[in-house]
Amino acid sequence: MHELRAGDIFAGYRIERVLGAGGMGSVYAARHPRLPRLVAVKVLHSSFSADPVFRGRFEREADLAGRLDHPNIVAIHDRGSEDGRLWIAMQYVAGSDAESALRTGPLAPDLALHIARCTADALDCAHAAGLLHRDVKPANILLSERANVSDQRVLLTDFGIAKAIDESTALTETGTLVATLRYAAPEQLDGRTAGPRSDQYSLACTLFHLLAGQPPYTATNAGALIGAHVMQPVPRISAVMPGLPSAVDAVFARALAKDPGHRFTSCAEMVAATTTALATGVAPFADARAGSFTRPAPDPTDRAFPSPGPYLDHGDAAGEQPWATAGVAHPAGPENRQHFDGTARAHRGTARWLAAGVAGSAAIAAVATALVVSRDSGGADGIATTITSATTTRVDPWAAARPTMALFPGLLPENPESVGYRAMRCSFATKSPDAVWDTGFDCTDREGAQMQMLAHPDADTVGRFVATLPTGPTQQLRSRYGRPLTVHSFNGSTGPWLLVRFDAAPYSTVLLQVYWKGHTHQEMIDQWLSTAPL
Repeated sequence: MHELRAGDIFAGYRIERVLGAGGMGSVYAARHPRLPRLVAVKVLHSSFSADPVFRGRFEREADLAGRLDHPNIVAIHDRGSEDGRLWIAMQYVAGSDAESALRTGPLAPDLALHIARCTADALDCAHAAGLLHRDVKPANILLSERANVSDQRVLLTDFGIAKAIDESTALTETGTLVATLRYAAPEQLDGRTAGPRSDQYSLACTLFHLLAGQPPYTATNAGALIGAHVMQPVPRISAVMPGLPSAVDAVFARALAKDPGHRFTSCAEMVAATTTALATGVAPFADARAGSFTRPAPDPTDRAFPSPGPYLDHGDAAGEQPWATAGVAHPAGPENRQHFDGTARAHRGTARWLAAGVAGSAAIAAVATALVVSRDSGGADGIATTITSATTTRVDPWAAARPTMALFPGLLPENPESVGYRAMRCSFATKSPDAVWDTGFDCTDREGAQMQMLAHPDADTVGRFVATLPTGPTQQLRSRYGRPLTVHSFNGSTGPWLLVRFDAAPYSTVLLQVYWKGHTHQEMIDQWLSTAPL
């Protein structure tokens, strides 16, 4: 829902129309109060205003982007706060964006290269100033109205999640992942440090999409996309677009290398190499094969790859089954027969943790290379992975769940060895192959309160499931950060428990189940739910 309408006066600006919306706020075309021009006013969603993490990120957008002065970067005019809502006034660009241009299919190569070249210049400028964009994608590349390609103005926007390369702030300590997965670099997904070549990777994914009409990896769920970026060989664009020379394959193999050190030294160099490969049919580096830093295709019969552990049934809406926590029986929620793996923490550093991480998405297992898992006492997650090729890297078994973790900074631990809210420790929830949720966590805090978090593919799936529940007491509440919640109260065989549903996107794909032995429904709400960082 957009919070402002045409004709509203906001911070002195007269709103004319909605230009778009994103995860943090809406953007409006507005009339400047003193100058005869339109500006783009971005307003932080009011539901985020009480959240210091989101407020800090939004405020930094103007501070960081305001330092940049480049013809291909959207200019920042002003910023402030109005009735508790943060806003930023930016340069208005009449036209559309690269994502809209792709709706009719691939772009002509000269237009695709022009867009990529201008974006590369903008990114290299930002990198020289010590800034990363971290969310390069077609939707963040604005295109002005044009008569021909040479007149097309290209501007990179939305530095709302940019960070200084040498910066370390509380906004990044949560390990949140905010980049759009289709264009995110592997190091953004597996916990490594992002750098300028991470933006280059995202720009390469964008250029691949502009030329081929689809991004390099086309999986439709988060787990499979993460697995593809981290482990799947770089696809050949010439196989998608047979008219393109194979030399372009070598360029993308280098730009999309899993190891950032194997990529080009700058974004401009990557686009220049693509231009040469398209024009001459020859990759412009000494050994084109040097760009093919990919892993071998997986052998599904290879026994070295750990298979997922046993699955549990969903159960039915009215069914109950004890949660299998060591020494403690817990009521099962109606969605699935909850499974708190009390032994999982005792097996960190073994194949069970990797299997648990992979079990959340069968697609990851389908594309993974053969892995030999051994104990590694020096790693944060206790996993060492040896790839059956010349390249060795660490696979973060929590990577598939990071999009969910990013929605709730400070709630979940960053890895199996750390703790979250109220010293909460978590393991992955096991699931049956027909489960309607994608990834889940089973968690216990320092006082014995138990939480299960289940992330679903979309809000409709959540709604269909909730509609099957027995009727019972329901409350409409607000979280600590003002997000609307619907809280269902149930009584299981071992006591009361709560089912918590988020009413607003993007949180509406997540369900929480909360149980705290010896506590009433209201006590769980007052002492746990009301203070949780939700």
